[in-house]
Amino acid sequence: MSNRIFHTNIWFKSVNNARYESLLPYLGRVDNLMLVCSGRRVLRGLQFRALDATMGIHGRALFGMAARAYRYGFITNLRHLAFVDFPVVVDMDDPFFTEGEVAALRSSEHVAAVVVTNPQAAGRYRELGLTLPIHVVGHGLKPVVITPRTARRVGERKRPGELTVGYVAAWHLTAADRGCEPAYDVDHLVDELWPRVVAACPRARLWLVGGIGKALRRRLAGRHDVELVGYVPADEVPAYMSAFDAGVYPRRISHTRSSVKVAQFVGCAVPVVGYRAVPTEPIGRLGCGLVVDSPAEFVAALTRLLGDEALRSELAAKAREAARQVDWDVLGAAYARLLDDLLPAGG
Repeated sequence: MSNRIFHTNIWFKSVNNARYESLLPYLGRVDNLMLVCSGRRVLRGLQFRALDATMGIHGRALFGMAARAYRYGFITNLRHLAFVDFPVVVDMDDPFFTEGEVAALRSSEHVAAVVVTNPQAAGRYRELGLTLPIHVVGHGLKPVVITPRTARRVGERKRPGELTVGYVAAWHLTAADRGCEPAYDVDHLVDELWPRVVAACPRARLWLVGGIGKALRRRLAGRHDVELVGYVPADEVPAYMSAFDAGVYPRRISHTRSSVKVAQFVGCAVPVVGYRAVPTEPIGRLGCGLVVDSPAEFVAALTRLLGDEALRSELAAKAREAARQVDWDVLGAAYARLLDDLLPAGG
């Protein structure tokens, strides 16, 4: 039986999970058998729904075959725990801390350890009675690579003299858009925060990078203070971020999940303004952004940042220093060693 580690999940060709897309290549003992969906949005949605609905069938089949060839498993989809019959490490990059989630982790006799992305998530699991070993491996940063062609395309969008403020998300949806979750909508940003920022700083221009909902596109049509960038391939996102004078994280959420987007801002040396929460904890701790507690503070902080070039340079320098400490070369190697300790090759 192989001492290698089995892993499977549903995978998208063009919209992959940023954490696993970066992490998995560093885990040399992990064999990935991915169920790959199309890069085309509509077809991808249909394929994902079909695979998700039939997980009980293909999950049982895949892990049944894996049990005959593998000694260990690496789990990135909690539903797969129902099918494992060998020791596994479970990576919870996006925990919800529900009763069902905690029950699944507690009831499985095969979980060697759980990995989360921040100490707050570990603490929350402890509060909920989880006694399994819990390890923290945060979101790492990949080296920023910007091709001349992409840089030129981004530069053509930027107007002379503008101060560019960027918000990056998979989708930008308003409450009127289908599929919008209130915690993640952009209504607060475009209706409450941004008009006050532009009134105080007329040179400011907001770039929305990511899918644009139909209702939001109609609402912002013709606005000169907002650039609807739309979907950008993952490998081109750093080029857009690097063009920002400041980034924003306007989500008012209380969950204990880290944010890949905030980590990417740090990696691109972009000073960030965001509400105080677990996702923005790194920018406050590392001193590379401004953390606020109210909409009035958000507007004041962003206006101050846009008007103070020296402050922007200072925060950007701190971000560059922080990025060197948490790149994926460091965290990926640490994760590989952790798997070797938890799932030893010697059996």
